[in-house]
Amino acid sequence: MAKDINLLSISHSFIKKINLNLYFILEKFDKLKIYLIIPVQHKEENKILSPDFDINNIDLNIYAKKTFFNHLRFKIYSNLKKIISENNITHILLDQDLISLQSIVLLFNSYIYKYKIIYLSNENNIIEERNLIKKFIKIILYKLLYFIFNKKIKNIFCYTNQIKNNLDVCGLEKITKVLPLGFDHKIFFDKNNKSKNDKFIISYFGRINRKKGIKTLIKSLNKININNWEFHIDLFHIESLDFFKEIKNDLKNLYKSKRLKIIKSNHNNIAHHMQNTHLTVVPSEWNEQYGRVIQEAAACGSLVIGTNVGAIPEIINDNAFIFEQNNIENLTKKIEDIYFNYNEYCRKFKKVKIDIQKKRSIKNQAKIIYQNLLD
Repeated sequence: MAKDINLLSISHSFIKKINLNLYFILEKFDKLKIYLIIPVQHKEENKILSPDFDINNIDLNIYAKKTFFNHLRFKIYSNLKKIISENNITHILLDQDLISLQSIVLLFNSYIYKYKIIYLSNENNIIEERNLIKKFIKIILYKLLYFIFNKKIKNIFCYTNQIKNNLDVCGLEKITKVLPLGFDHKIFFDKNNKSKNDKFIISYFGRINRKKGIKTLIKSLNKININNWEFHIDLFHIESLDFFKEIKNDLKNLYKSKRLKIIKSNHNNIAHHMQNTHLTVVPSEWNEQYGRVIQEAAACGSLVIGTNVGAIPEIINDNAFIFEQNNIENLTKKIEDIYFNYNEYCRKFKKVKIDIQKKRSIKNQAKIIYQNLLD
């Protein structure tokens, strides 16, 4: 390496300590200095989130900055110039889209401070965009920004091929690269502690809102014809109270029949719940950008089934574990088939699990980022 690389990474996801693990690995690479920008607060839906850790107790160079605006397209961090100048930043890894206010500010400043920008993009709604005017505007904006600032943009990392395909439609194929979202194998691993005598545990992990398809899942559970099963639902992040009220009675019915267990999963205990799960269901009914739950649950030894939308089919990569979104009968049949043929499905899923462990660890993610910085 000709010279040291000083990398500034900016992300609202750093509000959660678990998302720092990638940078503990990166900082060990030769001649690479890491600096992180986190928001003092981050708003999601109606919740105000603060860092779930004390930055003074973390062995990384972290700056907590105030932000303006809540929408990720417009979220901008205060007074970054001083940090960039004092630390002689050579590269910025921005966890925001190219079409964002923070991106444009950093692109203009790059001519002064001589750094290059790498993006983490979640843009997966261009090809499927039904509003032709919105689609046209997005494509034009991407092409325009790339035309003006192409010398300052090193790469755009895409968590899935689906995201890459959406950006390639905008003419960005030369700078897009797939960077699978990594899981931490030290946290998510298979303990092989599911006994045949235990109840068959079906679990849902993730946010509680309408677009996640939870209502379809609950209706399917009420129709399945299997014995000795239990549904574990993660209520750690109730994003929509109105929607939760809609499903509350159905949950109460499951509880009365001794079929329901409420869990609250955070980064300290979610792996334990996944390790005890036989089947994790990802019933999303919107265009998921990536499947964090899929890879984490699979690594923990749970079978995973998901809908045929967004990046879910790409990550699972086996139609035997895919069902049609918003289709109660299809999901009911899939759960029953897995229950009665569990060992056979475990054998099928072994290939999915191995592929995830090989391609989607944070170690692999760190190597891809580091190699990109060297190129």
